[in-house]
Amino acid sequence: MVAHARTPSSSILLILALYFLQGMNLGITSSIPLFLIAHGATWKDRGTFNFAFYPFSLKLIWAPLIDALYVKRFGRRKSWLIPIQLSAAVILLFLSFYVESFIENLRTILLAVIFFAIVVLTATQDICVDGLAISLFTATNPQWTSTSQTVGQTMGRFMGSSFLLTFESANFTNRFIREPLSITPKESGLFSLQQFVRFAALAFLIVTTCLIFFFREKENLPIVDGEETESLSLTETYLSIFKLFKKKCIQQLTLVSLLAPMGIIAVNYMTPLALLNQGVPRENLALVNIPVTLVAIVAPLAIRHTESPLRWFAGSYIAYIITGIPIAAYVYYTPSMISTSYYYPILILLLACNEFCNALRFSAQIGFFAAISEPRIGGTYMTLLVTLHNAGFAIHSSIVLYIANWLPKNYDFVIATGACTIIGIIWLGFSFRTLKRLQEIPTHEWYLLPMQHSDDTVKSNEQGPSDHRASLMADE
Repeated sequence: MVAHARTPSSSILLILALYFLQGMNLGITSSIPLFLIAHGATWKDRGTFNFAFYPFSLKLIWAPLIDALYVKRFGRRKSWLIPIQLSAAVILLFLSFYVESFIENLRTILLAVIFFAIVVLTATQDICVDGLAISLFTATNPQWTSTSQTVGQTMGRFMGSSFLLTFESANFTNRFIREPLSITPKESGLFSLQQFVRFAALAFLIVTTCLIFFFREKENLPIVDGEETESLSLTETYLSIFKLFKKKCIQQLTLVSLLAPMGIIAVNYMTPLALLNQGVPRENLALVNIPVTLVAIVAPLAIRHTESPLRWFAGSYIAYIITGIPIAAYVYYTPSMISTSYYYPILILLLACNEFCNALRFSAQIGFFAAISEPRIGGTYMTLLVTLHNAGFAIHSSIVLYIANWLPKNYDFVIATGACTIIGIIWLGFSFRTLKRLQEIPTHEWYLLPMQHSDDTVKSNEQGPSDHRASLMADE
């Protein structure tokens, strides 16, 4: 095993900041339907706005453009990040002056168009940041890619959703902040939606300015026969997607990504709705999610130095399944316990333990994706693998939610969780050897480069000693 060099803290902070911005945009976007509903929007209006989320599911279409086309003087990732983030800042700044008016007048289509543009920019930024993280961490510790992504995105989503919805609320602010401090109640929260959107625009401007003046991008490419490889053309980058699927290891990893969600989909998707159906008020559920989210932010740090992400994936997967069982039972008995003083503390504890395992599972899987992604096409490679991961959840969530609709109403969550638990344990039993085998495959075998000529060494275009990519971790 090759020891990892120390990862520069400046690189970690940069990637965390970029993922934070990304998460904040997505959090704001996910909060808009709640503001619309508060002003009388129909389910049709909410369905119309939902089109704004589509770009994140389609980003594989333009990911090769981000990898192949760039201005060499600026750098592969900075060539895209700077104009993308400046554009996002301009749109957010413009939106901040009109967003409340658009919501009050239910200008749903206009809001959907604006946020569609924001999500296109955010999805494109995600491709760039994935590729940049792979370049920065591939020679030191690839696991920092997933740790930074999970921590940064979760913090950003929390700011753009739970934090925004909680402290924008006049009721919450008056009851829990102004009243205890003997401050006169007001009809507004600590800040308005337009002020928060303006803050998001300012955050984009600040981070982009730092990116322009204080970050010098280095091009990290694999070595073949002692020579640094050439960047792929646009056509070659698109063709690389099909070439990757010819590799047996990618085929096996695809099956893992598509089938793994079978065992965890019920707890992952049905828990909030089940709690609401059992009488937990929506505002209480939002408060419960605050400590749970904090746990999700901290959890990935536990495996930031791991060299065996798939071993962590397997362990946290089974733990996530097991911790879902008491949640299902607790939700079932909620009506008889909800008025007790111990109900919410125990609920928070159960959800926090479950989310801790889920955050480890996600971080470990994304960390493995980062470790095997070839730097030349890092954005495309990561986008492909994450798309497969998301597709697995999308497919199984639709199936499970449809089936749950036909189950007895009082037992639907319990039955669905129990069935998924059994399926998940069986799947992991059959797949454990595959996970172990995938973990032990040398890094270069995941690359497009010919196996007999490829080298795990990664060299920087900058002057200085060559960086050596650590050999791939042992066991998923």
